[in-house]
Amino acid sequence: MKATIEVKDRKEAEQIRQGLEDPVVRALVCIMGALNALPSDRSRARVLTYVNDLMNEKNGLDVA
Repeated sequence: MKATIEVKDRKEAEQIRQGLEDPVVRALVCIMGALNALPSDRSRARVLTYVNDLMNEKNGLDVA
């Protein structure tokens, strides 16, 4: 799928294009978009706290 976005200038367009070619940057943009869709900062904080706790548990880190 292709999408069109408005950019400030050609330089910004190229930076965005190059960034989205990197899978890590692309994943970060998707995550930020999903978080941005949540209704409040409080809900975003809850999601990030949950993910942090889950990652710590999976890695055997002490979360107490």
